[in-house]
Amino acid sequence: MASADVPVTKTKFSSSSGDFPFADILCPCVHKGLLAHTHYIIPAGHSNASSFRLELKETADLCKPDFNKARAQQAMAPDDFPYGLTESQWWEYSLSPHSYLALGNGNFQIGLNYSNRFLHLDTHRAQAHLFDPGVGDEFLSTTNWFDPEDGCLWFASWPVKDMLMRHFNPLDNVRVTIWNFSLASSEKKQIWQGNLGDSLHQLALTPDKRFLVLAELGLRPRKPAAAEHADEKQSIAPSEVLVLDLQTNREWRLEMPSAAHVEFDPEDPSVCYLSGHNIGLIGPKVGIFGSAIINKVRLTPTGPQVIAGFTHPDFYRITTHLVFSRRGKTLIAVSGYPGQIFLIEASTMTLHGIIEMEVKDKVDTSVSPHLCREDSYGIAASADGRHLLLCTSGMLRVADIDTGQFVLTEKVEDYPESSCFTGHLAQAHPALGMTA
Repeated sequence: MASADVPVTKTKFSSSSGDFPFADILCPCVHKGLLAHTHYIIPAGHSNASSFRLELKETADLCKPDFNKARAQQAMAPDDFPYGLTESQWWEYSLSPHSYLALGNGNFQIGLNYSNRFLHLDTHRAQAHLFDPGVGDEFLSTTNWFDPEDGCLWFASWPVKDMLMRHFNPLDNVRVTIWNFSLASSEKKQIWQGNLGDSLHQLALTPDKRFLVLAELGLRPRKPAAAEHADEKQSIAPSEVLVLDLQTNREWRLEMPSAAHVEFDPEDPSVCYLSGHNIGLIGPKVGIFGSAIINKVRLTPTGPQVIAGFTHPDFYRITTHLVFSRRGKTLIAVSGYPGQIFLIEASTMTLHGIIEMEVKDKVDTSVSPHLCREDSYGIAASADGRHLLLCTSGMLRVADIDTGQFVLTEKVEDYPESSCFTGHLAQAHPALGMTA
């Protein structure tokens, strides 16, 4: 397995959130205008926290040859980059941290938006490494799945050139391959290949390992309307969720607006909750095209069955949804934009409550898309389900679910002014240490 070191700087700070019954928390931060990010570890039960700053200029250098070769094949102009980004914005976005995957012994895979290398962080040794899984000039899925029983990583890949073809036609086919990769031996096995999409956001297996779910985020608006339809609202190009039965090799597709994440029900592992964010990238801004949705889906040998869905007039962007228990109920907490945490009763997919934050932005999709002016934030639930931890740009907050009030607000020490939260939190996992 080809590997390269990434420079890491570790620092220590204190945090009061350790006084609440949260597991260890891992929190990402991107440094605007720089190819660097910092990862904060907030430990359970005490105030001694740590941060790890990673410098990624050399990571970009490893990605550029394949990317530039594909750009030349498409005869792209020097200033033409995906999503309407500039060159510097593209590399900052593509290498931004999004999620965490626990690999055991304090090691985590940091999910990147677009990269041809995996990024692993060893929190015990304060070391980070890039490695090439050997799938050629292909991008790698962002959030993947690790099997602690055999030490294998499941991920998807797709050609760089196919991604750039979608820059011109958002509905072009993309050849996707799903892999099983041994971290110990570097042996890989092809599981599936077919047409799907790019910006593959999360791959997960059901607890019994029978079904595989792969969500395509997309993030591309449809082509601009013709002149005679210039007054029509712009919409997002559809994306799909692929469901594979790993026993029978049958496959199914579910269409969602900006399909993103899957979470499994703690009581019934055949049930999962899929998120459709209904967002796109408009240059460096996130554009909201309409209300988001959470679908409750049962996975069966005859195909996925959509049981119910939840949406709301103010249900926007929904960066994170997590499933947990509180007083005998299974709840879904969703980080809505710009500052509303939705609590959904999973059994009925109805609204349980909303926790409000004070924010300046007000979403208006009457002329879509609405361009976001606030950073996203991450959420995690306490062990007893009573509290939610919120990580925003430079702030930690704790909300009481029963009262809907915030009981703690504190600044993160030495948080750079030019930085912001991005992606998802990770929580401690009994077997591995942490999970996204």
